[in-house]
Amino acid sequence: MKFNKHLLMITGVLAVMLVLAGCGNNSSSTKSSKQMAKDQTINLSTSSEISTLDIAKASDSGSLTPLYQISEGIYRLGPKSKIENALATSTKVSNDGLTYTFKLRTNDKWNNGQPVTAKDFVYGWRRVVNPKTAAGYSYLFEGVKNYSAIQKGHLSANKLGVYAPNSHTLVVKLSHPVPYFKLLLAFPTFFPQQESAVKKYGSRYGTSSATTAYNGPFVLSKWNGTSDTWTMTKNPNYWDKKHVKAHQLDFQVIKTPSTGLSLYQQNKLDVISLSGEEVPTYKNRPEFKKFVGGSTMYLEMNQKRVKALKNTKVRQALSRIINKQTLASQVLRDGSTAPKGFVSTNFFRNPKTGADFAKDAYEKDGVAYNQSQAKKLWQQGMKQVGQKKLHLSLLSDDTDQSKKTTQYLQSQFNKLPGLSITIHNVPTKSKLSRSTSGDFDLVVSSWGADFADPINFLDLLTKSNPTNNGHWVNATYDKYIEASKTTDANNPDKRYDDLVNAEKVLMKDQGIVPLYQPATTQLWRTNIHGFVWNPADMSNGYKGLYVTK
Repeated sequence: MKFNKHLLMITGVLAVMLVLAGCGNNSSSTKSSKQMAKDQTINLSTSSEISTLDIAKASDSGSLTPLYQISEGIYRLGPKSKIENALATSTKVSNDGLTYTFKLRTNDKWNNGQPVTAKDFVYGWRRVVNPKTAAGYSYLFEGVKNYSAIQKGHLSANKLGVYAPNSHTLVVKLSHPVPYFKLLLAFPTFFPQQESAVKKYGSRYGTSSATTAYNGPFVLSKWNGTSDTWTMTKNPNYWDKKHVKAHQLDFQVIKTPSTGLSLYQQNKLDVISLSGEEVPTYKNRPEFKKFVGGSTMYLEMNQKRVKALKNTKVRQALSRIINKQTLASQVLRDGSTAPKGFVSTNFFRNPKTGADFAKDAYEKDGVAYNQSQAKKLWQQGMKQVGQKKLHLSLLSDDTDQSKKTTQYLQSQFNKLPGLSITIHNVPTKSKLSRSTSGDFDLVVSSWGADFADPINFLDLLTKSNPTNNGHWVNATYDKYIEASKTTDANNPDKRYDDLVNAEKVLMKDQGIVPLYQPATTQLWRTNIHGFVWNPADMSNGYKGLYVTK
């Protein structure tokens, strides 16, 4: 999930929302002697605006976060990424792993009362893979039969390997085994879409709360496409509404942590994120929460637009002039940590040894700080490209944290002789647009994993991936990724080695510059009881939160 194209670090609001909307049987972890409050309205803040509510086009956390709550697909994820049935009641997989047959619930409805059927999945998936839709996440369908031919324009999107033999049976045909396919189905891009609503609103679909169809635990309202406040209320048509404990969630965009803290102290917000300066004051209080894992902030370098950035030594110099430990511990000071690579730590384990993927794939030089070596590489690289001076723009979001990051990066980059940097901190929506269109030299991006497998990070940087905004290309890297999906797909050990080798190639060639692993530090009002969501779990199925006041 690209956080702020990728802003994204996994935000605290996502953590809270996944707790609030959980469905299914109540867990014993949420038991309390206190009675449930009559008024179950929770006031939340987020640092990101909603860019779109169109499932086919959403690619940033500001959009995907609410989609988890207003929509639902075949599965949801429980603790440690455990697959749980959502709209599916049963799943049958063929012996060769190429055919999935899902039986769907018969009692799920859209917010207009019409039934959710298998045809809504067929329509939604075909719409996502249609090149005309320009869906940022269409590549996740790569394993579905005929996807590649559709992307190349050789076949119609109607030929995608997904069928609805009847209203409540969905059949999916794969072109090759996809070890993580079930995990994908818990991600919003694979959720159903109501054809009648999409066609009714046309280009306006998903641009406001009134022009969007909903089938999840909540219905969103009071969002006009640009507003920085919105409301979610319990969906009366949701199939499992009796297990949705919160009645209303009120959101407002807060980009300055000090503003959020002030509103929290005035009892106008129930959950807020803290800045690094505020953490020491509140870290020992019972309402203090910290979430780490599953995401990485990194620097993309636009090799298509800037000739010098095609040079490996120039890219390596930009990486080694940055002290990532200082950025995390002294600039941000919010619990974020220095990265070991692109794939975050505590995310995936070696199937044979149990070792952390980030440890196995660690390439020290890819994340090291070495000022003298950086200057040497810079001089060598600039000589190779025939330039003595270089001016680069640095794009990021306009949040406090983003501004701190870009200011620190500028101060480090200015140590390279002949390099000057102009900072552009812009609203999330503008950053998303500029990053996607290639209107940047350097951009601070972020990725929060959508499912617990290294491929979710590494696939982003393949040659054909539409999210590879820096246009880094390495044939050896692509070869390892392809092998992990094809010849080695059914061999966990070989597949793991492919992914480790790919990460090593990425770091040696400095395709991107990992900056830090984000941490979200928050205050939760003490009368909010429920599960604490750990981003490393990728969980969107926790249950039973309630409020006492």
